[in-house]
Amino acid sequence: MNRKLKAVLSALLVVLTLVTSVGLPLCASAATYENDLPIVYVQGRDRTIYNKNGKKIMPFSTDPEDLIMKESDRLLAAFSSSVLQKNWDIYCDELVAVVSEVYKDVTLDNNGEASDGSYVKANATPTAKTSNFGLNDYVFNYDSRLDPWTVAKELRTYINNVLKATGKSKVQLVSRCLGTNYAAAYLTRYKSEAKSKIDTCVLYVPSAKGTIMVSESFSGEFKFDPDLINTYVNEYMEDSEMTELLKAVVSVTYSMSILSLGTNAVESVYQQIADRVVPELILATYGTMPSYWSMVDDEHYDKAKSLVLSGKEEEYAGLIEKIDRYHNKVMINLDSTLLSLRNSGMKVAIIAKYNTALAPLFESSNVQADGLVELSSLSFGATAADMGKTLSKAYLDDVSLSGAIDYVSDDLIIDSSTCLFPDNTWFIKDSPHGAFKSSMNNLILTIVRQKKQMTVWDNEKYPQYLQYNSNNTLTPISAATPGDGAESSGGSTNILSTIINFFSKIINVIKSLLGIGK
Repeated sequence: MNRKLKAVLSALLVVLTLVTSVGLPLCASAATYENDLPIVYVQGRDRTIYNKNGKKIMPFSTDPEDLIMKESDRLLAAFSSSVLQKNWDIYCDELVAVVSEVYKDVTLDNNGEASDGSYVKANATPTAKTSNFGLNDYVFNYDSRLDPWTVAKELRTYINNVLKATGKSKVQLVSRCLGTNYAAAYLTRYKSEAKSKIDTCVLYVPSAKGTIMVSESFSGEFKFDPDLINTYVNEYMEDSEMTELLKAVVSVTYSMSILSLGTNAVESVYQQIADRVVPELILATYGTMPSYWSMVDDEHYDKAKSLVLSGKEEEYAGLIEKIDRYHNKVMINLDSTLLSLRNSGMKVAIIAKYNTALAPLFESSNVQADGLVELSSLSFGATAADMGKTLSKAYLDDVSLSGAIDYVSDDLIIDSSTCLFPDNTWFIKDSPHGAFKSSMNNLILTIVRQKKQMTVWDNEKYPQYLQYNSNNTLTPISAATPGDGAESSGGSTNILSTIINFFSKIINVIKSLLGIGK
């Protein structure tokens, strides 16, 4: 019985503390200089945050899930008591207490502010430079927990300081993942100023339109689907000794319908505790951070607010004001903001990735994605087939009749004609969200160094659809070997490996109880 309880508990701990995103450093690269302007780079989530004593507290030096599992005996005792007494509050109390202790140094106050003295290092005074600008020359540092609207004021100051140091009249604004949320807030809050100071805005794997993983986590929409798990493990995990074992375990247990018994066990427990434990765990981890709320999409925003903050409106009034402001001023108006800026002369480019599945833990895990963000959000509206599928013949016939067939990828997965900027949106296949190689760096530099707006038709080297290859090159999809160079699924793979291990323990217990294999 202990093994089964530990397995269920472990799976819940990982699932309920799962929130997203990574930010790896860009690397510099040489390219031709047609348009030599300084580049202000707004990186992704993993900015280094210190407590008031100067100790690094974020990113975590040890995975939160590992820290939580150190308390497994304590939690198991509470779990057992809940089962015996048929009272899930016993387990929920202990789980929330343990998770709160792990995250206590990084959470914000009820106003969504760092009132405990935690901080990021201030941006250095930009160095004087007049030419040969690279991506790492002017990197904007920010506290990735804080309100994008407020931090936009800091970004504005930094851009002005770069202009002063370089003597240029404009900068290129390149942002990545969560950094695109902060760039979007700047473009919205200082729209008139941005028209005259930003030459090109590049949104690389943007989360500014929201992400399923955060949206459905904050809405409590977890789903433990054996079909999704089986497909994910056997089609989208990288080859290694460990994944070969996982594939074998999942394939066998799936074919014997045992995997569904394990997922049903977790689902059963989750449904009994979700209404209470999900909102409390979100507030104990990422729910006080306005930045994470900025990744809750419009479809899920009201539901997420209701689940997490209903009845707490007065207590969290400051936080609610911040997250409502971003959602109502920035997110839902972002398309029109970008179109307006583009029409005023600002160049805009979007770079999305695809063909890396989301972790199979959510209602919408089967959509086309880059492992962390779904393609529809990344691309501002591309139409795509679900993972492992292609667009239907009927759909393709309609696109052909409309005259937009040139916007369909040669692998028949994506139709970019429905994007906000169909001529200025690039797609990279088989490179997961967290990967940033020099080949992608070169694509960005090529885009920002054009005197005019670059389109997907302008450069044979960089057409709309690109395959990432194992030798760190980007080639047109039509010239790539199918499946060549697929990387791991970033953060999703490690999390899924852990969960599958937990499920395998559950399966062993069930097999023992059923007498299978004896």
